[in-house]
Amino acid sequence: MLAPEIDWTRAAVIGALAGGAFWAIAVFVLFSSQGAAAAWTAVGGVAVMMLAIGRFLYRRAASAERRCYGMGLILAPLTGVVPAAVFLLAGVTTEFGTSI
Repeated sequence: MLAPEIDWTRAAVIGALAGGAFWAIAVFVLFSSQGAAAAWTAVGGVAVMMLAIGRFLYRRAASAERRCYGMGLILAPLTGVVPAAVFLLAGVTTEFGTSI
């Protein structure tokens, strides 16, 4: 049995909206905690959980709509990976200097 075809436009919009909300909350938490390691761990844990839930929904869904929600959840934490990596690198560089 073939899985229902996914509407990539809908999945991208869901991913963009969920990713915007996720990263807005993540940046607020990271700034308010002044970049504490526990905050980075919590943000990373939530991102991994979103990926896992999205993968589960995408793989197990019987309808195209549910598969779109699953793919949107997979895309959501990935929308801000590059900016987060840049800020993390900038923070590590200022914390430890350029000797690393």
